[in-house]
Amino acid sequence: MKNKIILTSKRLNLRLFKKSDLEKIYQMSQEEGIKKWLPDQYYQNKEEAAEVIDFLINNYQDLSPQERPFVLGIELKESKDLIGHIGLSPVDELVEVGYAVEEKYQGAGYATEAVKEFSSWAQKELNLEAIWGIVEKENFASAKVLKKAGYSLAKSKGKMDKGYYCFV
Repeated sequence: MKNKIILTSKRLNLRLFKKSDLEKIYQMSQEEGIKKWLPDQYYQNKEEAAEVIDFLINNYQDLSPQERPFVLGIELKESKDLIGHIGLSPVDELVEVGYAVEEKYQGAGYATEAVKEFSSWAQKELNLEAIWGIVEKENFASAKVLKKAGYSLAKSKGKMDKGYYCFV
């Protein structure tokens, strides 16, 4: 699976991370939206970002999103620029979709396109019964992405409290 594109959509490639993505991953981790909505993806330094990339790359050997994260880079098909990431992670006994797009590319529908394509692929290829989208209630943009990608508001599961929306 090394350096392979997993799937494509109209404007995007969803592909495996590679070590050469370090600079871009670190740079994106410094954006305000990441710090606010995905604080565990804010990296103190490039060494920390490199450890995370190595961890994600190692997870490609055994695709088990119920046990460990499976995360791909979101790349513009035309320019091959890395603009974000999308993945599946275990939450309680569930599998959650997570995503982020670089601030300068937000508002163009890239996150929705990636979530729609990736979720459809993951349900078929990984035989997942359900994929959850869990967002803080104040994160209106992320909730809008899930709705546009075909997710529906659901009752919360597991440890999710009233501060979150759960989509399935």
